[in-house]
Amino acid sequence: MCIPQDEQEAYLVLSSTTKYKDLVRISQTYSEMTKYNLIFTKLDETDTIGNIYNLRVLTSAPLSYATWGQNVPDDIGKFNAQKIAKQLLGGNG
Repeated sequence: MCIPQDEQEAYLVLSSTTKYKDLVRISQTYSEMTKYNLIFTKLDETDTIGNIYNLRVLTSAPLSYATWGQNVPDDIGKFNAQKIAKQLLGGNG
């Protein structure tokens, strides 16, 4: 069974521990793709997550999923802006 192209979704999976400069370079590699979603991993391994917001603004790509640990599927979920904002402001996430 083939999924029609207009119903397909592409995801760019990035580590939240990656330096912003490298995230920009990676996203530029995929700039010819007209539409993709972002998944950020390893949110439990960093305190500097402003790069997520910055890349979202740069690419306009939706933030779809995030991971907070290594127990799949328990530690992967839909991107939760409130949880990320709390972590950005110094809370526990």
